[in-house]
Amino acid sequence: MTRYVLDTNQIIAAGTGWLKYGAPVPDNVCSRRLLIHVARNETGLHCPAIMQEYVEKLVTLNHPAERIGEMVKYLLGAFEQVHVVTQNAPHPPSDPDDEIFLLCAMDGNADYLISDDAALLDVSAHYPSFVICQPHVETVRLGI
Repeated sequence: MTRYVLDTNQIIAAGTGWLKYGAPVPDNVCSRRLLIHVARNETGLHCPAIMQEYVEKLVTLNHPAERIGEMVKYLLGAFEQVHVVTQNAPHPPSDPDDEIFLLCAMDGNADYLISDDAALLDVSAHYPSFVICQPHVETVRLGI
């Protein structure tokens, strides 16, 4: 199975309403399609610091507490936890908050780090062991 780390912007873009009401058909939100695909068919990766950031951003954006809980439950049930031991990324992104995603991808032997964040996309050439790309690139590649 292909191993993925999803940046927080992907969780936010996927939203939480579909957890209660079901994903729309057809679904025109590539981040949501990719999240569901990874959860069902691939290996999603997370670490406690990433999960904490997901929750913090969902709270900040006023997602209902019940749906935040459902999202956390969904991710914890479908994704594999990585024990991050690497202290510093060899080529850190310009935004220090994004470094944990690189560390999780490195220590989790990820194949892909999916993000719309320029700070991560800008360092992609320095991480040849995994692909850093935007979600629409990966959904096209997967045909989803």
